[in-house]
Amino acid sequence: MMGALTTARVSIDPLQRTWYLHLPSGHVPHALAANKKLTIRLGSWKKTLTITQKRPDASVIQSRIRIRQQPDMTPSIGPFVGILTVAGKGLFRGVQSNFIDIIEAGRKFGALIYVIPVENIDWKTLTVRGYLYHKQNNKWVKETLPLPHVIYNRIPNRAYEEKEHVKTALDRLTALPQVTLYNPHFFNKRRLFTILQRDLDVSGYLPQTVPLASKESLFHMLDLHPFVYVKPVNGMAGKGIYRLQKNTRTSFMLQYQLKKSTVKQIFTSRDMLWNFLSPRLDGPYLIQQGIHLATFHDKLFDMRLLAQKNGYGEWRVTGIGIRLAGSGRITTHVPQGGSIQSPYAILPAAFPRSSPADLLKSIRRVALMIARSLEKEWPTLGEVSMDIGMDKQERIWFIEANSKPGKFDEPHIRKLSLRRTIEYAQYQSRFIRSKGGVHHVHTKA
Repeated sequence: MMGALTTARVSIDPLQRTWYLHLPSGHVPHALAANKKLTIRLGSWKKTLTITQKRPDASVIQSRIRIRQQPDMTPSIGPFVGILTVAGKGLFRGVQSNFIDIIEAGRKFGALIYVIPVENIDWKTLTVRGYLYHKQNNKWVKETLPLPHVIYNRIPNRAYEEKEHVKTALDRLTALPQVTLYNPHFFNKRRLFTILQRDLDVSGYLPQTVPLASKESLFHMLDLHPFVYVKPVNGMAGKGIYRLQKNTRTSFMLQYQLKKSTVKQIFTSRDMLWNFLSPRLDGPYLIQQGIHLATFHDKLFDMRLLAQKNGYGEWRVTGIGIRLAGSGRITTHVPQGGSIQSPYAILPAAFPRSSPADLLKSIRRVALMIARSLEKEWPTLGEVSMDIGMDKQERIWFIEANSKPGKFDEPHIRKLSLRRTIEYAQYQSRFIRSKGGVHHVHTKA
């Protein structure tokens, strides 16, 4: 049976590379009460920490941490959490400000977090040359550290993810029993929709979506639907999307984004349209049934939603925001001219006969069903963002999902998302008790 948890602090002197464990006054685990040193081991990595009840100095690297009494009565500290990325730009690639936010959330809620480029893993010793963040100096400190209890996969894009050494590292990390690697690779939209279409609980929320296999497949979809979207299988942020509408049997309107403008072109035959479009399709594409989304001031909108696992391994919706398309734009993506809005500002105007709270409740229910469905295929999935639309009849439509969400701009969503990232890592590493609570000793951040 797992012993009680206590919250303490760990600090690391960036110059001397000495480690300290700062115990709170009172509630000190019995096994530590009379000791001056604590030696911790993770794999072949070993570190001896000096035990003190003094507060850490502001000049050191520090974080809240949890002390767990193991079945043999020896204490262990954790969780150690790694943000996985690739080397580059002198240090590593990825959005450093996002990594710092995650590290600072760990410092606040109880996890020692560091950045791990896959190239810096020593597979013989199962240690890493990782990067700790020194807040006072706003610098990264390179340190030999253990392979952590939990690894949060933030490989920055598909190109790096497809490199052989990265794929090999992900496979090796997945196979290690002492490490939990969570979040799979980026979604392939074709596979994503194939998986969801098989699930009868969620398939009714999906617009018809098929591979763009040929000219015939495109015009077959246009015969079935008033308009369609042609989307890259591996696209992001609305790039490379075309909207295609059939005006008459032989007249078609094509729309797409070109820098900050929406281009509209009319084609008077199928051959003319296909000859223009096909050379511009770089890589595999999907054709998706167009949905007449609800509008606000004649602008399309949909919901951007974040679902995450919480500190008990349960899916929860962290937040929902509205993405309102720019005037005349064909997508709601912010990089393509969209804007961020509050659901409570938009929904009452778009659906005056319905309660915004009831609409959001329905959207949350559908999103959680979809997250659980995706988890069956990708068991390491710990978070997912989704674009969910509603048509003018209030029918809910799933549009797309992202297995590696970027930061949400809404402050309340961002704050909770960071907390849930830490709490889920605590859950995965078992530095949390069953429901009923963990004994916290609060010390000033």
